[in-house]
Amino acid sequence: MEHYSKGIIFVHGIQGSPGQFDFLTEKIPDGIYVKNILLPGHGASVKEFRQAGGEQWKKAVLEECQKARKQCDKLFFVGHSMGCLLGMLTEREQALFSGMLLVCCPFYVFPTYRYWRNNFWSLCLKGKTGDPFIRAAWEANSVSARHAVSYLFCIHPYMELFRLMRSVKKEKTDLPPETVFCFSEKDEIVHRRSIAYADRIRKDKAVILPGSGHNYFTAESRVKLTQILLELAEIKRI
Repeated sequence: MEHYSKGIIFVHGIQGSPGQFDFLTEKIPDGIYVKNILLPGHGASVKEFRQAGGEQWKKAVLEECQKARKQCDKLFFVGHSMGCLLGMLTEREQALFSGMLLVCCPFYVFPTYRYWRNNFWSLCLKGKTGDPFIRAAWEANSVSARHAVSYLFCIHPYMELFRLMRSVKKEKTDLPPETVFCFSEKDEIVHRRSIAYADRIRKDKAVILPGSGHNYFTAESRVKLTQILLELAEIKRI
C-alpha cells in the first residue's frame, strides 16, 4: 500500500458529478493522494438514481475516507452541496480530517425561480447555451434520462437529502479547526440562512463568492477556491 503525506477527498452533491471539481484537482501536484468519489446512484440512469439514498451515500464516503486515512498522514475533505453534509457526518462518525473545504453547504434550502429555470433549460438545451448558469447546471448533472420529465419522479433521493440536512443540524459536529465554508452570492437553491448557520459554527468566517451560483463559479471564484484549498492543505502552487 502506497503511503502519502497528504490526501484530499472530493465529494459532489446530489445528482452531481466528480467533474465539478476538475478545476481544483488539476491544480493538485503529483505526490498527493486524490480521491474524487462518485456517489451510489450517480453517473448512471435516472432509475438507479431513484433507488439511491442517504445510508448508501454515507457508507460509501466513510469507507473511502477510512481507506484514504490509512494511506495518508493528513487527510483533507472537499465537498459541494450535499457532499458537505456527507463530509460532516463522516467527521462526526470518526474524526478523520485535518481540514475541510465546504462549498454551498445546504443547511437550509429554498429553490428559487432561477433554480427551476436553469435546470429546465439545461435539460432542454443540453448545455448548448451561452448562459453560464444553465450550462453549469447541465454539466453538473451525472444522471441520465431519455426524457426530461423523468427527473420529476426523483422524489426519494431528494427526501433523503432533507434527512441528511436534519441529521447534520440535529447534533453538533466538532469540525477540524481548519474548516472553511464558502457560499455563492447567487446560489439558486441554498438559502442565505445557511450562511448565518455556518457563521455560528466558524464565527463569522464564511467566504462569499461574488457572481457565482450553485453549480456555476466565476473565474475569480475558481481562483479563490483553489487558493483556499492549497493553503488549507499547505500545498505549494504548481
